[in-house]
Amino acid sequence: MRYRQIHLDFHTSELIPGIGSRFEADAFGKAFADAHVDSVTIFSKCHHGYSYHPTEVGRIHPHLDFNLARAQLDALHARGINAPLYTTAGWDELAAREHPEWRIVSPEGGSPRAGTTPNGAGWAFLDFSSPYVDHLCLQIEEMVRLFPDCDGIFVDIALQPLNVSVHAQAQMEADGLDWTNPDHQLRFSSWALENLFEKTHAAVRRYDDKMPLFYNSGHIQRGARQHYQRFYTHLELESLPTAGWGYDHFPMSARYADTLGVDFLGMTGKFHYHWGEVGGYKKPEALIYECGAMLAHGSRCSIGDHLHPTGAIDASSMAVIAPAYDWVRQREAWAVDTVNRAEIGLLSSEAVNTHTLAGVMATSNRANPADTGAVRVLLEGQFTFDVLDLDSRFAAYNLIILPDDIVVDAALENRLLEYVSDGGQVLLTGNSGLDAERGLIFDVGARWESLSANAGGDYVLPIPELRAADVNDPLFLYQPCQKILLTDGDSLGKVYEPYMDRSARHFSGHVNAPSKPDPEEHVAGASKGGFHYFAFPLFSCYQQAGSMAMLEIAEKLIARALPNERMIKAGLPRAGRVTRRHQAAAKRDIVHLLYATPTLRGNLHGANIQPVQDLLTLRDIEMDIAVSGDVALVRTVPDGKTLEYDREGERIRFTVPEMTGHQMVEVAYHN
Repeated sequence: MRYRQIHLDFHTSELIPGIGSRFEADAFGKAFADAHVDSVTIFSKCHHGYSYHPTEVGRIHPHLDFNLARAQLDALHARGINAPLYTTAGWDELAAREHPEWRIVSPEGGSPRAGTTPNGAGWAFLDFSSPYVDHLCLQIEEMVRLFPDCDGIFVDIALQPLNVSVHAQAQMEADGLDWTNPDHQLRFSSWALENLFEKTHAAVRRYDDKMPLFYNSGHIQRGARQHYQRFYTHLELESLPTAGWGYDHFPMSARYADTLGVDFLGMTGKFHYHWGEVGGYKKPEALIYECGAMLAHGSRCSIGDHLHPTGAIDASSMAVIAPAYDWVRQREAWAVDTVNRAEIGLLSSEAVNTHTLAGVMATSNRANPADTGAVRVLLEGQFTFDVLDLDSRFAAYNLIILPDDIVVDAALENRLLEYVSDGGQVLLTGNSGLDAERGLIFDVGARWESLSANAGGDYVLPIPELRAADVNDPLFLYQPCQKILLTDGDSLGKVYEPYMDRSARHFSGHVNAPSKPDPEEHVAGASKGGFHYFAFPLFSCYQQAGSMAMLEIAEKLIARALPNERMIKAGLPRAGRVTRRHQAAAKRDIVHLLYATPTLRGNLHGANIQPVQDLLTLRDIEMDIAVSGDVALVRTVPDGKTLEYDREGERIRFTVPEMTGHQMVEVAYHN
C-alpha cells in the first residue's frame, strides 16, 4: 500500500454545470506527481448519487459529457500513480429522491438526514434492508467490470442508524424480533450492516478475488477485528483533527489498528475545517506534523482534498500538500515494515463494552471517555503502548491497564490472573474489575463497600509519591469514588468528602463544596502483588476536566505500576509525544519525536477549530532509552547526522540537537 495518498472528494450537485469542462489529463497527472503523491482515490459515484462515467445501472452526472473517471485513472497510471475508486453506500441523494421507500425511518417516525432536520440541507440515510442494497451491488459490479485496472474499492458511509421502515419491520418479524423494542432495533441495525457488507463484498469478489476493499464510516471500532478480517483488506483511519476528531483520535485508533497485523493509513485533510470545504486550507506545517504522527504510529498517509466541479486542479491545495509529501518521501525507507515497541497494553473500554456493530464508527464512538482519557495520559506521559481488545495477547506487555469501566467476566479474570502469575502487572481504575456481588474481583488488598453518594465528585490526596507537583492538599475530582476499605494492601492515598453534594437544596460556593477537614475511612486505592487499583475513574476525570494535577497523578500511578524503568525518557515538553518502532530487516529501531501545539481558534458547526499554526524548533533534547542489543550507530534521519551516546547497562543516553515538528532517530544494532 502506498505511503503518499490523496482522497479526492468530488461530491457535486446536479445543479452545477460544466462538470469536467476544464479537466486536462496531462495537467491532472502532473499536478499530483509534482506534489509527490503516489495514489489518488477518484470517484465513481458521489453522495449526490451521480456517476462520473457512463453507466447502465445508475445515472451519469447530467452535466458531464465524457468518461471523467477513466480519464483520471489513465492520467494517474501514466505517471505511475495508483487510482482506487470511490463509491458511496449510506448516502445517495438520487436514490433517496427517486425511491423514498429506500430511506430509513427512525423509531420516532421521521426520515432523518445527516446533521440536520428531515427537510434540511444534509444527506438522507438509506435503508440497508431495502432493495437499495441490491441496486448498490449492481453499481459496484459494473464499476469493477468497467475499471478492472483500478487499484482498490473505497465504499463510504457504512452506517445504519436505528430503522423501522416497512422493509425493516418485515425482516425483523421474519427473524422473530419486535420492531417496537429498542434493543431489537439495535440488533437489527447490526444485521442490516452485515447485509451491506456481505452483499457488496460478494459483488466485488465476483469479478476480482484480490481487489483491495475498504468500508468507511469515520471511526474504526475497537473490538471488531473479526469483522475487519472478514470484509476488509486494509484499514483507513479517518481522523480530521480540526473537524471533530481532535488530535488524540488518530493515535488512539492507530495504536489499536497496529495490533491487528494489517496495513493501514491515516486520513487527515488539507482542509482548515471539514470534508468538502472548497476554499479552506491548512498550513503546510500542520500537514507535516500530521503526516509525522502517521509515520510515528506505523501508518501510511492520506490527505483529503476536493476537486473543483470543472476538474481543474487547485494550485493552492497542491502547494500545501507538496511540502508534506516531499517530507514523507524522504523518510519512507525508515517507515516500511516496522512494528511498535510497547511496554503497556491499554485494554479498550470500547472494545470490551461495545457488543454490536450498530453505529460502528459513529461520531459518538470517537470520544469514549475512558479510552480517550487514558490515551491522552499515555501520550502526554510519553509512555510506549498499544490499545488492545479481548483477542489481544497480554504476554508481550509489562503492564495491562483496565481504564475506568472494564467489565471483567470469567474468561478475562482467568487471563489476568495467569498474566500476573507470569510476572505481569495490572492497573485498574474506577469501576473496572468490580462486581455487584463479589466486589473487587482481584485481591488488591482492600474490600469494596459501595459507590460514593457524592455524584458531583470527591476529593483525593494521594500518597506523596503519586501527588502532583506542589499539590499537597485534597484535589477535587469531578466524579465519585468507589469506597474501599484497606485490608492487607498498600494504600494509594486518602479520600476526603465534600461537606455536601451540590444540589438545588444544598450547595456551597460556585462549583463544589469544600472538603471536610478529616479524611474518610475508605482509601483512594490499594496495591497488592501484581494488582493496583485506584478508586476513581481517573482517566475519565482527566478527559472531562483536563486538570494538569490529574494528569500528573495518572502518570505517576502508571509509572508506579510498571515493573521496570520506562522504555523511553524524553526531554520533551508536555505537548511532545514519542514512539519507538522496530525495523527488523534493517536491524534498527526508529524513535519518533513529535511536538506541536494546536491552538483553539474557532468553533464551526459545533466543531472546535484547533489549527497547528507553526512548528517551533526544540533544541538539545535529552534522550534515555532501553536498548536490546549491541548498538552500532545512533543518528538522525534522513539527514544522517551521527549522535554520540553513552551506554550504561541496557540503556543509552544521547542528545538530539534540534527538532521541528517531527524528528526520527535511528538506533542501529550489530545483530
